[in-house]
Amino acid sequence: MHAMLMGALAGAGLAVLLYYFEYSAINRSAAERAKRQHVRKVEMDGSERARLKNLLWFCILLPAIGAGLGWLLG
Repeated sequence: MHAMLMGALAGAGLAVLLYYFEYSAINRSAAERAKRQHVRKVEMDGSERARLKNLLWFCILLPAIGAGLGWLLG
């Protein structure tokens, strides 16, 4: 397999895992906060939404970074 393709696939896999675990951690934190405040509806606040948005942009760029690293190392 070509080194750039392997780097891009590894970056994409890492991006999916990173986003999933961060989303689940933020969602768990929001659920705990809602339970503490005795609120039924679980909502993320603005800083958590911004954190996920910034992480999404990084995850979109991660396969390209992985492809570049694969090209350099391959």
